[in-house]
Amino acid sequence: MTDHYSSSLEHLHDHLRRVEQLVRAQVERWRAAVAEQRPDVRWGTGILDPAELSRYLANPFEEPMDDLARSPGEAHAAVMQATALAARIQMRRSGDTVPELRADRLRDAFGLTSVDLDVLLICLLGELDGRYRRLYAYLADEDWRRAPSVGLLAEILRPGAAGLAEFRERFTPSSPLLRHRLISLGEEGGLSGRSVWIDTRIAAYLGGSDAMDGWLADRVRVADGLRSDLLVLTPARRAILESLVGACRQNPVVALLGAEGSGRKAFARAVTTTLGIPLLIADARPESVPDVYREALLRDAAVYWQDCVSLAGRSAADDRQWADLLDRAAAHPRPSFVDHAQPWDASLLRVPCPPPSLEERRMIWERLLGDQAPADRLAGTFLLTPGHMREAIRMAGPDPTPEALYEACRRQSSRRLLSIARPVEAPPDMTLAKIVLPDDRKAELFALRDRISNRPRVERLIGRTGAKGLVAMFAGASGTGKTLAAGLIAKDLGRDLLKVDLSQVVSKWVGETEKNLDRVFTEAQDAHAILFFDEAESLFGKRGTVTDARDRYAMQEISFLLQRIEEYEGVVILATNLRQNLDEAFARRIAAIVDFPRPDEECRRRMWRLALSGVAHELPDADVERLAVSHRLSAAAIAEVVVAAAFVALSRDPQAAAVTVGDVEEGVRAELRRLGLPQAS
Repeated sequence: MTDHYSSSLEHLHDHLRRVEQLVRAQVERWRAAVAEQRPDVRWGTGILDPAELSRYLANPFEEPMDDLARSPGEAHAAVMQATALAARIQMRRSGDTVPELRADRLRDAFGLTSVDLDVLLICLLGELDGRYRRLYAYLADEDWRRAPSVGLLAEILRPGAAGLAEFRERFTPSSPLLRHRLISLGEEGGLSGRSVWIDTRIAAYLGGSDAMDGWLADRVRVADGLRSDLLVLTPARRAILESLVGACRQNPVVALLGAEGSGRKAFARAVTTTLGIPLLIADARPESVPDVYREALLRDAAVYWQDCVSLAGRSAADDRQWADLLDRAAAHPRPSFVDHAQPWDASLLRVPCPPPSLEERRMIWERLLGDQAPADRLAGTFLLTPGHMREAIRMAGPDPTPEALYEACRRQSSRRLLSIARPVEAPPDMTLAKIVLPDDRKAELFALRDRISNRPRVERLIGRTGAKGLVAMFAGASGTGKTLAAGLIAKDLGRDLLKVDLSQVVSKWVGETEKNLDRVFTEAQDAHAILFFDEAESLFGKRGTVTDARDRYAMQEISFLLQRIEEYEGVVILATNLRQNLDEAFARRIAAIVDFPRPDEECRRRMWRLALSGVAHELPDADVERLAVSHRLSAAAIAEVVVAAAFVALSRDPQAAAVTVGDVEEGVRAELRRLGLPQAS
């Protein structure tokens, strides 16, 4: 009855005993040919005395590695023992109850020959037992050597003269041993003299370890399985997933295209779980590609490459690195997933992963939080992806209240925009109802606020009509309250207002403005925040006559912006001092335009009272009336005057600090000087 293997380690040990016999045979050959003719004091020095030299030259050249007939008896016996062990291994490895044997798995996964496997095993002997490191030095007559050389491996494995060239091919860069980094070569001399080291990960794998080592452990993780029925998907998106599972049985390279957190990794996890294979998630770095695919072959795993944009399309060198990744992915026997695709990558299977719809967001919130969660409010307010929803729940803490969830969603949706925009906070004691504007303009602001608030509900009832997003424009001179009104609308809606820094967007370099604008809209796509462009005429002005290259590029920027606005699904408020300069094609895309006129006498009276209500003052109504009539200041200028007057009052009397009419008049004169306006005599 055959004694089958009960473990992979038992199988490995038999293999090591087999190649040990081959090493023993070489030791006996070496003894007979060289060692017994050398004085002990000369061993390892490479020095020949005249007597030894004469003994070497006494015999003519013979065909090398033509083996057994001329081998000493001890070497012949060792080779026969190795052959018997090989037959025994073959018998013990067959049977239904034999576990996976890692040496066989390694050979099959990397397309190795039996000679390739023996190279790895002979190197592994030296890693496991220090005696063999000494033997390799002895057989090379080099006392510093600690690993077998290519030449020594040829002598041990005896490929014969006819097979020697083929044996050397196993140590070229395109060979499986080196292409997959199963071994590394030393730098000594020519190929025959270079030391051969087994990679530490391969040695550990053969020994039964699945732990990734070194930097690989920091950049690669094994994804948890995910059953497809646990995903919250519409019927259409579930059909896409099922078709992707079928396509992945042919092991394609799949580009999952979508925003961060859009569920691309969840798709890949669900596909590989359905196929019954592991999934490795790895950072796309040029130096990591060979080792990641080596690990994937060891585990029979698919690979998901994240942050592929860091490789693709940056430079000629990066394009080559991107091409190398795709080449290795195409050769891998399991699916590979990338999160980016160049337009010319025709070989990729492209699968869009768009942001979830309103109904999908509601379903996901209910799945994550339960039926009692404020799913309708969260789904209708925040355009978050599933990944960002989970992160918001984590930020809200255990057993979060609706208010904590709401605040976490606000922070989550706006976090990426902070590098290109700054938040604008409305005054804490100010509301949209208190803003000083003509009644018809204030009504327009309330209508805009309600339109933003009710967009999700209207879309759910009647479907989307017109543009995907909502664009509004506030037109008026500086200081008339455009930024304040935008901040108050955002405050009323419980949203952040993020003011885009145009100095970081507009560039003198050709093409850079488009890239920066694309980044703004891409990173804002899922944001709950309202984007606010001040002095927008610098970006949205009229397209004039093309007279030079700069004019042509400016028109390209506007055309790109028009296209990007069409695709954007969020809320944008544009502020401009020059409405008449607005491009007509762009004006047609604006849902609401609110004019902010210079304040009339009644508005200025209300502005003075509102600004003075925040400080202690001694101004009677008659003085407030006189200020409103005599100084045609904007709301922002009036606020600056009151602040300046408060500083004057504090410097005059820190204890009382009550603003007087004289303090206000001094503040008015300072503000007029700052604005370059004439002062009353």
